[in-house]
Amino acid sequence: MSERPKSASVVVHLLIAVTVLGLGFGGGALFGWSTRKRTPAPPEKSAEAIPDAEVKSELAACRRELKAIKKARAMPKVMVTPGELDDAGVEVAAKVEALQKEVHECRVRETLQNGYVCGTIGKTINLYHTLAHGMSCADPPGIGEYLLSSLDTCTEFDEFPAHVDEDELTKSESARIYESLIEHDTQSEKNLMAYMQHIRRGCRRIWVLPPE
Repeated sequence: MSERPKSASVVVHLLIAVTVLGLGFGGGALFGWSTRKRTPAPPEKSAEAIPDAEVKSELAACRRELKAIKKARAMPKVMVTPGELDDAGVEVAAKVEALQKEVHECRVRETLQNGYVCGTIGKTINLYHTLAHGMSCADPPGIGEYLLSSLDTCTEFDEFPAHVDEDELTKSESARIYESLIEHDTQSEKNLMAYMQHIRRGCRRIWVLPPE
């Protein structure tokens, strides 16, 4: 009868010891976890607001891409038989094709932008006429320079641009290109300067002003 209480006493002491050890280990682990120096997670890079692309920056990027394509075309081509292209080669070919498409679209946008400027030279001349008559027949500041610089955008319209698909243009875009074709054939720096001078002279005759 005396062995059972003794055994029970031993079991109780063992349970108490295990409990104390468990609490001590768990409490230490909890304390260490709660007090350890936490390394802050690296902040995610917030997407910075990208400003609206100006036409000149877009065209500059387009020219860089065109230069890269021309350089790639100038390199000697390696003949490859079917089955020799691995996954990396296919990926490179896909990237080149995507870049060529992007460059083509950029060239079309540049041509349409030039067509807008070149094709509106006639309307700008009408504006020059109106402003000259409203400014005592003087040369409207900036308009003459703009007209002369607009001639540079007409250089590619000696014929309909081959890289532009007319079927994909709007009526307005198509009209601009045909207007640019006309301006290319009829306008020159000499003609524009003479016409602006003619406008000012005619204005002075109307308003009975002395010659320039």
